[in-house]
Amino acid sequence: MSGTNWIHGATPTPDFDRLVAGFRSAEFLPNMPAAALNLCEAIDQGEASAAELERIVLGDPSITAGVLRAANSALYGGKTNQASTIKGAIMVLGQRAVRSVAVSVWVQSLVHAAKGSPNFEPRRFSEHSMFVGFLSKYLLSAAQKTRGARSAWSPDEMFAAGVLHDVGLGLLASVDPEVFDDVWDTAEEHGWSLNEGFKQLTGHSTSELSVAAATGWKLPPVFQTVLSGFEDPLAAPAEQDALACLHYADYLAMKSGHSLCPWRIEVHIVPEIIERVGLPIEDVEAILEVTAQSTREYVAAA
Repeated sequence: MSGTNWIHGATPTPDFDRLVAGFRSAEFLPNMPAAALNLCEAIDQGEASAAELERIVLGDPSITAGVLRAANSALYGGKTNQASTIKGAIMVLGQRAVRSVAVSVWVQSLVHAAKGSPNFEPRRFSEHSMFVGFLSKYLLSAAQKTRGARSAWSPDEMFAAGVLHDVGLGLLASVDPEVFDDVWDTAEEHGWSLNEGFKQLTGHSTSELSVAAATGWKLPPVFQTVLSGFEDPLAAPAEQDALACLHYADYLAMKSGHSLCPWRIEVHIVPEIIERVGLPIEDVEAILEVTAQSTREYVAAA
């Protein structure tokens, strides 16, 4: 959508309404492959057999590889050599997890294949997204076990939501690199995150672009709900525990140097969110190290 209209003033501002309209348009967005769409539909209808899901997954090489990697990832919940076939991977992960993996793998592939702004680094984006995905999954699982946190979402769906949380930025770099570069320059000049740079230029959050893309792709409602609520979990009408885990994971990623920016940024978090997650402060460093190592291994194998 290059050629986005601009509202001229002291600070050039992207026409946000036009951006969102484009992100909601099936014609504007890159197409989601039939395998991912069919997988979501089959699982959501609740009538698919394991054999049918296996056939759909095998129809897309990147999804096949991603499902196998997830099933054998220690951090994701698998064990080395536990699943060498898609049928075995489905049994290890479960249907909802397979759906989540398929969506997140495809979005990562899309971002890697994108050509747009020279400032955008696909590998940095992948590492940040996977880091947040793995960490938010761990945080929700731990909160459920130690604090009895309740959520209708599975930890695997939280993993996919973490991977998708910045998809709006990834798409923006490809489909409107002019706007992305202005966001980049503004954020770098002030030492902000890219999300903060976008907010300062438009008055809106990049999560709104992510939600618009999820709507345009007709992703399962869980992803749209997570993407719209994780930036301010305490104000969400429901699922505050799960959203707090995703918010805290994103905060820890940026604080520990796993952000989308090569420059140092200051990050802040509401103390109530940390309390809501309930992760002992003495455990944070070790968990970040494990998450970082697993993320590097997962991305390298992609």
